[in-house]
Amino acid sequence: MTPDTGTRSRLTDDLPALSRLALHPDEPEHAGRDDGTPPPTETLATLFERQARRRPGGSALVLQDTILTYGEVDRRANRLARLLAGQGAGPERVVALALPRSADMIIAMLAVTKAGAAFLPVDPDYPADRIAFMIRDADPTLVCSTAAAATRLPAGPPLVLLDGPDTAAALSGLPDTGLAGAVPPPSPARLAYVIYTSGSTGTPKGVAVTHGGVGTLAAANSERMAVGAESRVLQFSSPSFDAIVFELLATFAAGAALVIPPPGTLAGEALAAVVTEHRVTHAVLPPVAAGSVSAAGLPGLRSLLVAGEACSGDLVARWSPGRRMINAYGPTETTVCATMTDPLSGSATPSIGRPIPGAAVHVLDDALRPVAPGTPGELYVSGDLLARGYLRRPGLTAERFVADPFAGDGSRMYRTGDLVSRTPDGDLVFHGRVDDQVKVRGFRIELGEIEAVLTGHPAVDRAVAVLREDQPGTQQIVAYLITVNRTAPPAAELREFASRFLPEHMVPTAYVVVDSFPVTPSGKLDRRALPAPDRSPATGREPRTPAEEAFRTIFADILQVAQVPVEGNFFELGGNSLLAIPVIQKAREFGLAITPRQLIENPTIEKLAAVARPVGQ
Repeated sequence: MTPDTGTRSRLTDDLPALSRLALHPDEPEHAGRDDGTPPPTETLATLFERQARRRPGGSALVLQDTILTYGEVDRRANRLARLLAGQGAGPERVVALALPRSADMIIAMLAVTKAGAAFLPVDPDYPADRIAFMIRDADPTLVCSTAAAATRLPAGPPLVLLDGPDTAAALSGLPDTGLAGAVPPPSPARLAYVIYTSGSTGTPKGVAVTHGGVGTLAAANSERMAVGAESRVLQFSSPSFDAIVFELLATFAAGAALVIPPPGTLAGEALAAVVTEHRVTHAVLPPVAAGSVSAAGLPGLRSLLVAGEACSGDLVARWSPGRRMINAYGPTETTVCATMTDPLSGSATPSIGRPIPGAAVHVLDDALRPVAPGTPGELYVSGDLLARGYLRRPGLTAERFVADPFAGDGSRMYRTGDLVSRTPDGDLVFHGRVDDQVKVRGFRIELGEIEAVLTGHPAVDRAVAVLREDQPGTQQIVAYLITVNRTAPPAAELREFASRFLPEHMVPTAYVVVDSFPVTPSGKLDRRALPAPDRSPATGREPRTPAEEAFRTIFADILQVAQVPVEGNFFELGGNSLLAIPVIQKAREFGLAITPRQLIENPTIEKLAAVARPVGQ
């Protein structure tokens, strides 16, 4: 949907007329500054430092059995910042953080920012090949990690082991005071962080976000979420997902406390337990996670912001009574968030709201002309929240970050690829995508990346990936394959192959071999005509032990599959990391204890029953 050269020329010639067009006569498309003032120069570090001066004894990080104050965290971050700066970290340089969700990750993010550099979060649980690509592509000056996580890192940039004795000795000899004067002052245009997202060409792409976007977002979100100094905000997001930036800004801008749960999937009883035990008052959750717990059972959670995927009216009806609930929207390319709703109520499907301060939105047709209210068009976002672009990909940056014909000052707008319409009240309603990008459990996924990985298998000629929801509320990625010589590799082999590069949430749960792909009358791929995976009862050995019988009952109940054989694989039957939580919970009801890692490594009923132990043992 990129306009051709002639269209761009006509738009340039008619800029005065275009500037008079409004998306809705009563609702301006700009919510941020339009007076030419620069974006704020606030950074994650300066926000934190302000609170450390105001209330050094206030709780900053709440862990399982430890509370770290703003003063303590600031001093630790200052020492680490000095160490990193001494080893080359500085403006426009990237420092990779291969760390799990932890206090070390938060302190390292602050330290990198204090040193003037940009941080790159790397999930140490990602496949080794994917981690290697991110490190190679970003070319960081340093990598911060732990001894355990470093075993999965490629050779290359200098490594700083945060739990290593050499690092501890070096830190102990450094001042714990701020670095004012030792590093250049922050500027809005300077690189703040890099987040890798799924790429349609088969490899992930790094989104380069500046301090200008961070400062603008910081000014917008804590007030909307009603965060105060007494609040406790849940750190739910994976460190490699940009929602963590939103969580930190909302927390530190208000001087609140960030609750950091142990690494692992948070859903169901595990999520409810963390919220209850640590008295969490504010959270940012994808709708699928919010839907896994009882709203009535968490009265202390006073403010909930849902984002990352479509929010249903049923979820609003369950969560909005008695608390502040907001629906937010925004790609990584717009510094996490671009629009928010007002506080929600009722049971209607919510809109994605209106632009937050610092953002402007445009709903346009194929020729970049504003469409009438109620008419779907592609959503474009402009303003201070825009990222710089894609790291070392000028061609892709130029394709997605296009000239803004409504500004007249050389600024850009980002093509989101999302179809929306504007209501008479000015809210934006989401209608879907103009391409093959999908959202699964809050993760943005380019199906083309999955397809490119699978075609690398020697037995696969062509591949198509589709997000299906054959059972209401249960989404799964299904891969359709045309194989070489029409021979079908085992599903377990294909899953293992895909897992070498794709993170768990991108690995297809089902693999269907077809002779050809259906096409529409115009000759395009018809994804809707692809057959549903065969979920007919499988044959195999019957359970021989009470544990095997218990896990067969659990699998059948959660995955809605009848007569599961003991050789049945949880993931091949449609399971995922989110569904692993209820498996673990139901196993405890049968008196069996298993861990998430045991389920991943032993996904069949037979193997899982062999490693399960009696509860309490």
